[in-house]
Amino acid sequence: MLPVPESTLRPLRAAAGDISALRGGTASAGALVRVARAAESTLRRVLRDDPTAPVELRLRALSPDDLSTDEMLAELRRRDRLSLELAAGVHELGAVAARVSDGAEPSARDFEMARTVADGLERHLLSAPATPAPLLEDPVLAEEAEAPIPAHDDATRVHAVPRDRGRRPLAFLAGAAGIAAIVLLAAWAVRGNRGGDLERADRLVREGKVAAAAQLLREYANARPEDPEGRLRLAALYREAGRRQDALKEVRAGLISRGEDAGLNSELGHLLLDSGRPAEAVRAFRRALDADAENERAWVGLLRAMREAGMGPQAEQARERAPLAVRELVPRSLPDIPAAPAPTPQGQLPAAP
Repeated sequence: MLPVPESTLRPLRAAAGDISALRGGTASAGALVRVARAAESTLRRVLRDDPTAPVELRLRALSPDDLSTDEMLAELRRRDRLSLELAAGVHELGAVAARVSDGAEPSARDFEMARTVADGLERHLLSAPATPAPLLEDPVLAEEAEAPIPAHDDATRVHAVPRDRGRRPLAFLAGAAGIAAIVLLAAWAVRGNRGGDLERADRLVREGKVAAAAQLLREYANARPEDPEGRLRLAALYREAGRRQDALKEVRAGLISRGEDAGLNSELGHLLLDSGRPAEAVRAFRRALDADAENERAWVGLLRAMREAGMGPQAEQARERAPLAVRELVPRSLPDIPAAPAPTPQGQLPAAP
């Protein structure tokens, strides 16, 4: 199982008090319902954050209207992200929560099942290795120690050179596909005769020769400093491999000559999102949209960054101004899960920093 991002665990953390009450045998019917909602919301985030899932599926994952609970559980099972027993438990707990929400009185067995599901889900999510294995067997993807990414204003302190860029295909949404898909789909944006080297880089990635692809992209970028495409693809390659500092170097190098480039600013936004800095990512995505108001990748990143920064109302307002394709694919936010605050007991998920 892949490591679980911190943001994935937020619904479960929010229900810490209710889970504690279940363990202590003092939970109310409302606590059972909240734990059921937290379990489903957490698993929806697991699917949203799965880099192996298609873009469209990840964008639909958070919305029950776009992806039913049964469909969500089936997708997690298909991708080996959830055991059969735990999927069945979450399904049954959801049915119990629906009955209780309609006024039925929960039984002792219902409370015990809710506790079992909550404990099982916690163990399952925390059983992922602390460090993921490289996505491809290639030296360029080796793990490395990372210093914190500089603040947004420092990272983007460059000379602005306006440039008009065309729209990128929606399938190129950052972080939503694996390395091969990102580099391959990026080729759709290639214009003129410059596509030869970039197409060769795509082919090398598909063949698993990522080091050779990275070298080719670096040569392309160094030979054509006025064209941000090589830096952009190289940054995406590094970011998907978890090497954010290397990705940042490429983004900053590209922004020196193309400070207002929509693609580079959007990639910077996704880097900041991956580093847990959504408020700064919002500024990067807005800068990208200033350069290209129809850039769908930047719109998707902006909406996600706003939601993760706690700017829910602003995100919904922005969503209404987004291109139709983005509005159709990006689900509306799920309602917050209310939970009574309580001390975190021994063995519970640790509090978020």
